[in-house]
Amino acid sequence: MKRSSSLRARMTAVTVFMLAVVGAATLYTGFATGELSRSLGLLFRRNQLIEDIRAGLDGASSALSGYLSSRSEDYLASYRRNAAILVDRTSHIERRVHRDEIMLLQRQLAGLVGRFLLDADAAVAAKASGHIATFAAGYESAVRTVELSQAVIERIERRNLSASIVAYSGFESRIGSIVATNAVLALAAALLAFTVYVHYVWGMTGTLSTLADSARAIARGDYGRELPRIEAAEELVTMAEAFEEMRRSVRSSFDELKSKAEMERRLIEEDLRLVDMDRKLKDAELLALQAQINPHFLYNTLNAGMQLALVERAKSTGEFMEKLGLFIRYALRSPSRSVVVADEIACVERYVWLLRLRFGERFAFVIRSEADALAVKTPALVLQPLVENAVTHGFKGLERGGEVRVSARVEGGEVLLAVEDTGTGMDEATLAGLEDEGDGTESIGEGGIGLRNVMRRVRLASGGKGRVVIDSASGRGTTVCVHLPLADGAS
Repeated sequence: MKRSSSLRARMTAVTVFMLAVVGAATLYTGFATGELSRSLGLLFRRNQLIEDIRAGLDGASSALSGYLSSRSEDYLASYRRNAAILVDRTSHIERRVHRDEIMLLQRQLAGLVGRFLLDADAAVAAKASGHIATFAAGYESAVRTVELSQAVIERIERRNLSASIVAYSGFESRIGSIVATNAVLALAAALLAFTVYVHYVWGMTGTLSTLADSARAIARGDYGRELPRIEAAEELVTMAEAFEEMRRSVRSSFDELKSKAEMERRLIEEDLRLVDMDRKLKDAELLALQAQINPHFLYNTLNAGMQLALVERAKSTGEFMEKLGLFIRYALRSPSRSVVVADEIACVERYVWLLRLRFGERFAFVIRSEADALAVKTPALVLQPLVENAVTHGFKGLERGGEVRVSARVEGGEVLLAVEDTGTGMDEATLAGLEDEGDGTESIGEGGIGLRNVMRRVRLASGGKGRVVIDSASGRGTTVCVHLPLADGAS
């Protein structure tokens, strides 16, 4: 992309040039108008000065006549006011020698006004002292001076009128030229401004339109469209380069995201395949375990049943065989099924009945379940393996036996299935080994399915939300509590 001069510099230069053209036109108009204004002002001041002198002469001569005829102080005061005006106005007349006729007539008028004031003052003084002859001579001289002054004033006014007409004609002709010059300058500035405006705006909008087209292409997902070569101001070229860099970055990021998404899709498919294989493996593993569910227990239980059948006449034996059949049928069904808590409690009750046949009163069993927990769904064979582990491992080495408590209740949005024993308990190392579900090992107790198998099935059945909590210590027994989310357990 080719860079030209800075857009700011070019616009600044054009603006300065346009301001210079407009300033020149304005200065020319100001100077011409000022000169004409000064000429008209001079004519106006001259006319006003002559008009003031005329009014002063009329007022002074009228007041002088009134005073000399009546000796009224009012006339005398009026005369003195007009005399002061005449002295003030004639002081503004330039006394230097000029070839200008109007200036010569003004000097002559100033001299006549001075002589009038001298004659009038002499007449007033003679009137006051009673010198009649002096009074009459002064008054007549003052009257003649006024007449001469009026004649000079008329000549001055005629000359001023002629000068005003000439000045107005010149002003009118110059005003036309000034207006024409200003019109030409304004038109030239407007044409220049329009040309520059069209040139720069066309260039800027063309570049911006190209950027807009590329932006719309990116919005449509066309990240492969490159910007064409742009020749514009430095700022626009910088903007275009930044946009092109952004496009490349977005395209690179998009390609990277597509690659990652494809990789994640493949990984998810592989994870699903592994999970499916793992579930099938666990089901097969559980079926294998169920197939060998404690043959020693079954042998001893059946032996006790036969002995009972010899002593009794089939009533107890029938009950025994019924409960054993129900228990085995429940235990050997599909391991991936879900059952309600009531089914698990019933399974535990049959299992406890069978244990009492074997161990008599050596172990005490307490089963409590809340009504609102019985209809909640749970993975099958959760409680029975925990009871079997409690009897088989919890009381190992204890001839006195102990107590096993089974409970089911709803608490805090979960269903809690707990098995508690008063056996020997576990040390910290054994407890840590049981809580480690990820080591891949399986502990199969002598009496049934291992505890880790229950923990793993709870986690799989609840989507990772369920858990098994073990509380145990050496010498104080063990409590195993299965926590199942209520929503998942009820589904």
